Amino acid sequence: MVISFDNVSFKYIEKMLLDHVSFSITDADKIGIVGVNGTGKSTLLKLILGEEKPISGAILQSGGIRINYLPQNPMFEEDVSLLNLVLEGSTKEHPIEEYEAKSILNKLGFTEYTLTTKYLSGGQKKRLALAKALLTYCDFLLLDEPTNHLDNEMILWLEKYLIKFKKGLLMVTHDRYFLQRACTKMLELDYGKVYVYEANYELFLKYKADRLANEQKAQSKLKSILRKEAEWMHRGVEARRTKSKSRIERFEQLSEISFQITKEMTFSSKETYLGKTIIEIKNGSKYFNDLCLFQNFNLSLKRNDIIGIVGDNGAGKTTLFKILIGEEKLSEGELKLGETLNIGYFSQSEDWMNPDIRVIDYIKEEQAIIETLDGTISASELLERFLFDSEAQYSKIKMLSGGEKRRLQLVKVLMRNPNVLLLDEPTNDLDIYTIEILEDYIQSFKGPVLVVSHDRYFLDKICNQLLVYQDHTIRPYLQSFSEFLEYNQKEKNSIAISKKIKPKDNKFPAKLRNELAKLEENIKTYETQLQKIKEELSLTSTDYVKLMELEAEKKEIEFQLDSAIIRVLELEEIKEDYQ
Repeated sequence: MVISFDNVSFKYIEKMLLDHVSFSITDADKIGIVGVNGTGKSTLLKLILGEEKPISGAILQSGGIRINYLPQNPMFEEDVSLLNLVLEGSTKEHPIEEYEAKSILNKLGFTEYTLTTKYLSGGQKKRLALAKALLTYCDFLLLDEPTNHLDNEMILWLEKYLIKFKKGLLMVTHDRYFLQRACTKMLELDYGKVYVYEANYELFLKYKADRLANEQKAQSKLKSILRKEAEWMHRGVEARRTKSKSRIERFEQLSEISFQITKEMTFSSKETYLGKTIIEIKNGSKYFNDLCLFQNFNLSLKRNDIIGIVGDNGAGKTTLFKILIGEEKLSEGELKLGETLNIGYFSQSEDWMNPDIRVIDYIKEEQAIIETLDGTISASELLERFLFDSEAQYSKIKMLSGGEKRRLQLVKVLMRNPNVLLLDEPTNDLDIYTIEILEDYIQSFKGPVLVVSHDRYFLDKICNQLLVYQDHTIRPYLQSFSEFLEYNQKEKNSIAISKKIKPKDNKFPAKLRNELAKLEENIKTYETQLQKIKEELSLTSTDYVKLMELEAEKKEIEFQLDSAIIRVLELEEIKEDYQ
């Protein structure tokens, strides 16, 4: 199965997102899409689906291709039960068993299968849409920010699932560990061009650096030639009469070349005074009716603290931030805030952004002149530094991509020159380049930072300690986030094993061991059979009856293969508990 872009161009308003691009992907590819926010990553997925149409060129797909899609913000009909919605993708050729649906719903945090979609939050809808996309049979799986709204355990499970996924995968994500482990190719969108790399994320960074260095050399050489030609063209009138016509034409062609200037995002907050007392909590507890979020929590924030706050969805991480900014109060205990405190709060929510005002007006609402370490700059200059050109500045907020809105929120937070930062899921919907700029900013920030995130790479890179929500308490850890996850998984496995009734030798039960071995043999057999059928299909191009028979046989084997893989995943998790 193949999807091909043939000389495709696409423009959004006046912005050229794709400029005569050509590339192909197959159902054997696992591709991560990367690029700055607003370059068209989500649009690329919508073009494949046919939700958007190119202004020129063609998008070609193999006949009968099946595509599943996880959008950034999925919508559902109300009053449909979770289980029934997931089972909607079941067909006679590719049935979904009820136990499979319940298993994946459970993995993604749903235990009440009869609950209706009417009562779901935005994050829950995203997880439900992911469950449906994973279970419904397809040739290609298109995922737009699949790790948003997943807790760490869910992300690790999804990572394992996609590593073993046997179909085509095209995914937009900012999670760099996820890209590194789940993808074998990278597709970069850059100034309307598409670059495909046969590489995981780590190798992609090297190849991209090499490409940019080569482009810079080529541009430098071309500019040198153009400069010499310009000098030749501007010699005296007498000399012009002897100029060759071909050389004049060559100069005119060179003069029409536009050089790509790579813009860099930069900003440096003006340092503000921070007193001895910053934020202190003594024996703090928070309850909602009978629900205890945390109790007896103590915090004394220091100037150099960069603290990652982690825990399951709904544990109360955002509530802690709301207590610090005065939107909520502690149920018990004492909160003390420093007199010179100037908190910059980067919220998850975009609800307070008026979609109908212009980008420049949104910033000017706060202030028109901004103080930085480099002196004062205008709101327009500040936006330029965050890659909002003059055209984007006078666009309405509703015209921005999800990532561009998040970047705009970030501008407004940082322009206030805060001396304490509270960042609630700051990497959601941001492109990797913007995240890297944010990481550098945080590490050079002259004050403490509290950050709620599920982004493992981000937390590992910036944090010097963790606060972890566990069993209605908030516990401090001095490990990196990856070290904590590894330690926590070992603890969970140890507890799970101790609770299970197992044979005296503590070995993986023979019945399950035999089932796993048989399934692994079956998977190899199915894969061999599929390869033979594909070879027969390539040789059988005119016999329509034979083609139909082969296609039917192929679909049946693919279903058997998918079912076997799902069961293997379940057995391997059980096996891990015994180990």
